[in-house]
Amino acid sequence: MQKNEEQFWANLLVGSNPGWSVRMPESWGEGGAALAHLSAKIYAFDISTGWSGTCALTPDDLIRAADILEGSHIRRNAAVSYAHRELLRAADGKATASADATRRAMVLNMYYIAQSQTLKVVRTRYGSVRGHWLCLLYRFKQGQSIIRPAFRRNVIGRESMSREMLARWASEVMHEDQNAQDSGLLRQLRAGNPLLLRNHSLVALPENWRSK
Repeated sequence: MQKNEEQFWANLLVGSNPGWSVRMPESWGEGGAALAHLSAKIYAFDISTGWSGTCALTPDDLIRAADILEGSHIRRNAAVSYAHRELLRAADGKATASADATRRAMVLNMYYIAQSQTLKVVRTRYGSVRGHWLCLLYRFKQGQSIIRPAFRRNVIGRESMSREMLARWASEVMHEDQNAQDSGLLRQLRAGNPLLLRNHSLVALPENWRSK
């Protein structure tokens, strides 16, 4: 019953239109640049395959998305579980309508960011959510996967990050997680569950990461 309810809320979150919208790159116009007011950029990057997705919205709308989830355990669970599921599906190319699947994955990942502790910390520290937000997907050889949210405040202009820039950012986040006192990545590596990397040239691996 709970799974059906979470699916209902996930579908509602993607399909609802509360006066705002997540804008995908194909709607940004010439030059591949989002409109200036769409200054909250959301990215997804699969560390295993190199698949990436991008969308943009206004900072106020990202906060509004957080407000939609605030105080609702079932809506928050739906955002977390279905963001994870749809990101895996989009990255693996399992959905038939790729454009729709990518949009669904990115909208749900926007909600994943909206409910995250990372957003709460950034909002408290800077008073704004303007900047670049990343959902980094770690996959492990024993089948588990983790979404790791990250934030960069420095804005590089109206254009979104390139795939190469995302790969560098992913490498930096992975290095931080490997050297942290505790992280989801580190716990898996210490348990003897290495990352699943189908293309080792996509990211620069942290030194001695396998031995942690």
